[in-house]
Amino acid sequence: MIQSLLLAATFGISIGMFVFALRASCVRRFERDVAWLEHTLWRFSPSPKPARPYVVAAYIFSFSLLAVLLIATRNPALSAIVWTIVVVIPRLYAERAWKKRKAEIEEQLPEAVRQLSSGVGSGLSLAQAIERLAIRAPMPIRTEFFVVSNYWKLGADFTTSIEDAKRRLELANFNLFASAIVVNHHMGGNVTATLDRLATSLESIARMRRDIYAATAEGRMNIKVLAVAPFLMLGLISFMDAEAVGMLFTRPVGQAILGFCVMLTGIGTYWAWQIVKSDV
Repeated sequence: MIQSLLLAATFGISIGMFVFALRASCVRRFERDVAWLEHTLWRFSPSPKPARPYVVAAYIFSFSLLAVLLIATRNPALSAIVWTIVVVIPRLYAERAWKKRKAEIEEQLPEAVRQLSSGVGSGLSLAQAIERLAIRAPMPIRTEFFVVSNYWKLGADFTTSIEDAKRRLELANFNLFASAIVVNHHMGGNVTATLDRLATSLESIARMRRDIYAATAEGRMNIKVLAVAPFLMLGLISFMDAEAVGMLFTRPVGQAILGFCVMLTGIGTYWAWQIVKSDV
């Protein structure tokens, strides 16, 4: 018990001295993390909360977790690996969730533009049609129109509201839609015809994207099988000759061979995935 307390105290003092010595770098890192979290919350929510308290809480949790791992495992290398995985996972999850959200918005955009065209054609103004979409459109695209509508109601310029949505989403099809709306807003013309042509174009792009996705389905499955196969074979061979497989992890030459194989598998999987990951 005393040894554990001394270890924890030593760890805490070391962390404090390290942070004090690199306080300028730590402040810059903190500001970068706050900026990343603010941007992430802004992308998901029309009214994001302040990010600083969450970043401070994440820092406290991270350092506490590292201290617990060091005390529990008494293995600095293992503790560092587990701690790094736990710290990295939230960012990976957030980026994956944002990628999924963007894909859903892109899939819903053609129908939303078609509804916008119908609303304008029935006598509504463009602002009223967008406001109606902010109520009736499915999630998550409803949130984006809700943000645009709210900015407009609060006095923001129409172009500014649309450009803000473009920066948040970073979607090629939404950029096309936003550019068409902004140009028509400034230059005038038949809004209904513009939206109808745009909806038709977006539906064609979505149809081509689905065709490409279906055509590359077999290739994606082959890549997944090839990526997992070496590890399955290694596990199968370990049942037949555990001593030989053990040398891959205990001998320097075996570790070098294992690392080289993992590197080749990773490079091959990456480039194969880039080939089948075609986009329109």
